[in-house]
Amino acid sequence: MVDHNSQIPYSEQADLEIDRHLTEGLTVSAGYQFVAAHHLVRAENLNVCPTGGLTNSATSCPPASTNPVLVNGDPAPDWPAGKDVFSGPLYFNSGLLYYADGSGNSVYHGLTFQANEQYKNLFQIGGNYTFSKTLDDGTFTTFISTPQDFYMRNLERANSNQDVRNRFVAHFVADAPEHSFLRNFELSSIVTMQSGRPFTMFVGSDANNDTNPVTDRVGTAARNSYWGDSLQAVDVRLSLFFKAREKGKLELAFAAFNMFNRPNVDEVTSVYGTYLFCGGQWGRRIRAQRSWGFGPRVCNRK
Repeated sequence: MVDHNSQIPYSEQADLEIDRHLTEGLTVSAGYQFVAAHHLVRAENLNVCPTGGLTNSATSCPPASTNPVLVNGDPAPDWPAGKDVFSGPLYFNSGLLYYADGSGNSVYHGLTFQANEQYKNLFQIGGNYTFSKTLDDGTFTTFISTPQDFYMRNLERANSNQDVRNRFVAHFVADAPEHSFLRNFELSSIVTMQSGRPFTMFVGSDANNDTNPVTDRVGTAARNSYWGDSLQAVDVRLSLFFKAREKGKLELAFAAFNMFNRPNVDEVTSVYGTYLFCGGQWGRRIRAQRSWGFGPRVCNRK
């Protein structure tokens, strides 16, 4: 279902940039960019019994509890304080009532610094660094983007999936002198370095009994609170061209991407396997794990 009263999405943008030409071949610039979007589509599950319970002519469900019951009937040990355990669906014959409205918002702040140097027509070098932060309260209209707690949707606002705090890109292009034996050769390279992207640590099951098994987060962790690996890559290109007739040329090129063969992990399997981080101090323990996957955690829990 879609809320027919949703307002039309819109965005706000603002930017400021200062450029300076310091010497004959050196230019530098610094800039700030702000982008905000409002009334974005957000997903939610309407078929969750309210925390206080509900009884009417159509249905009846008990209030939420503060501790789930395990398979053997015992209460779950160390269940996070303040995290509700729902009594199940509001309507048992309705399945997952997937609903979308226009209550989403996002914001981006970015600082950029850039420098470029050119020496005659033989050598160019430049670098660009961006420090930014992106926040939102949910992305995509999929089951996995449904709020963990429909009645506490404010807890969804956190780092965006697209949040990359630091990104540095440098490049150079070197041409051999025209009258040397290396003439017509060109060597170029691009170096890319950026910090890791955030991911959400999921339980992997319906721990809070809200009928959706793919949204439950471990402990009291916020959305996208685990940071993946950084990216580092060096690309190199060497080319040689030959003149072909008066207006044409033939170019031969060799290119190496990620020349040092560094493993760059872009996605992770962020299913932790239990409802609480083992040992309690989850930040230190999780960072000690390799970021390309997490297997089920036993922690003596079911």
